[in-house]
Amino acid sequence: MQEPWQDRREASFRGVPFLLLTVRGKTGRRAVTHEYPKSDQGWPEDNGGALNAETIKAVLVGPNAQAQCQQLLDALNVAGPGELVHPYWGIRQVQVGDVSYDFDNNERDICRLSFQVYAASDTLFPADRIDTQQAVSSQAALANEAQCDAFAREVETLTPEQNASLAKQMDGMLDSLDSTVNNLPGLPEQTGDWVNRLGRMKSSITRGLTYPGQQARDITQLVFRVKDLATKLPLSLAIYDQLEQTWQGEREAMNPTIDAPSADTTYLASDLMLTAVVTGKANAIAAGELSDSKEAELAAQTLATSLTRQAERAVEAGNREGWRTLRALRLSVVDDIKARARQLPRMRTVNIDRPRPSALLAYQLTGDARQRDDIVKRNRLARPASISGNVDVLEQNNG
Repeated sequence: MQEPWQDRREASFRGVPFLLLTVRGKTGRRAVTHEYPKSDQGWPEDNGGALNAETIKAVLVGPNAQAQCQQLLDALNVAGPGELVHPYWGIRQVQVGDVSYDFDNNERDICRLSFQVYAASDTLFPADRIDTQQAVSSQAALANEAQCDAFAREVETLTPEQNASLAKQMDGMLDSLDSTVNNLPGLPEQTGDWVNRLGRMKSSITRGLTYPGQQARDITQLVFRVKDLATKLPLSLAIYDQLEQTWQGEREAMNPTIDAPSADTTYLASDLMLTAVVTGKANAIAAGELSDSKEAELAAQTLATSLTRQAERAVEAGNREGWRTLRALRLSVVDDIKARARQLPRMRTVNIDRPRPSALLAYQLTGDARQRDDIVKRNRLARPASISGNVDVLEQNNG
């Protein structure tokens, strides 16, 4: 016989699961009573509905109770409303109030928490919000412009021999760019125009860096437009990663010597192209659609590392403006991903202790039995009618 509580959803907040002990709620109407001295009469006035509030008592048990408690506390302390999977009422957007927790030395591997939640709704006077995606795109353009200006200043001081050596190096990097794009699966229609622009750019570089500032901008715009050639964000990010790995490897393989003609130009081309790649990647992330919070956080972490590396190189090259704009771009990317990740689904791994059908599992974990197809496809399950073991679940509306 099935216990009456077994069909309830597992409680979680912002994707962090917990065991719910009790929930005590308050709702109703805000009644204002009008009573007068020395009068036996009075009347109540309906002053609107009371804001739904609940006090939830939760418990975490097991050898990882302390780590799980910290994870839940982190989720409860994130600013703004979040998603609560309620065992009784389903998925709701709530605002967290007071939070308290309790460890008892007489009990091992147990943590108890109590927190208040209030039903979240649209504010009457919404606060202004910064468009973080537009901020990233704008800052990426500024960082790229600063690198182009620094490149132009350096080229103007080169001898004709050094100029020719630098042009040859850049022509080779454009060949790498051409080869990478031409290997894209299912080339879109825009590739033709992009390839024509690349051809004209190679022809211009072959004749020398006569207009270094404009030529640098034209080249970096080609790198920026790579995101338009890939229909999906993961593919465009993979292209940028491949270009970065190729040019990063070439840069590390360089060995500048004092008596070589290219001694002063060894890193000019690679720094220009690598900066174009990381700023182009930031622009692609800002303009693209991320599928889940885990993907967003991984992309932000990888990009932040690349931006930090390029900023350090800008300092070494004496490009103060380049360092400042790359540092600002890194902060903009982190802010953008944090803001967007809170609204994205969260991936979590759940251990299924006993076999369950996919529809029941989807309902218990997400509150929506229609998510069974996604669970089966994501985990490549051969027997959807009997699922056990570890399962990856995409939780909707992370909040």
